[in-house]
Amino acid sequence: MRAAGKAWLSVVVLVAGIALLPGLLYLLGLALVEGWPKPADRAPSGVAACSGEPRMGFQPMNPWSFTARFFDPGALKKATDIEREAFWVARRHLMRQPQHDMLRWHLSSTALTIWITRNWSAAQIADTAKKEDVCQVWSRPRGPGAPR
Repeated sequence: MRAAGKAWLSVVVLVAGIALLPGLLYLLGLALVEGWPKPADRAPSGVAACSGEPRMGFQPMNPWSFTARFFDPGALKKATDIEREAFWVARRHLMRQPQHDMLRWHLSSTALTIWITRNWSAAQIADTAKKEDVCQVWSRPRGPGAPR
């Protein structure tokens, strides 16, 4: 094979590896989760747990859209209420698990948040957030002088 062919093959392999990385990290994060959370056994409410807004047009997260947010400066402001609630539900679940290093915890938390948005309905996420009482933590005042 000529040098140009080897160079193009290397570029293709590199691009494919970068494209597959979010999905592979997602699968690794799921493998590191010990036990799966269960949605609350309440009647579906269909409204956000913390804001009380209706849940229409909810889009599940995926590893690639989550990774793309790292390159968007206003991504945190664009996060939906359901994504924030799913994050807190995942976080509460992982806090009940044995403690591990920080890298493993963040990878598991991210993967579990994505998994929850893909496998639970918006109503299940909202009802579980209510049950877990994440609204107190989520809506706590922030900034200088705010109680911690």
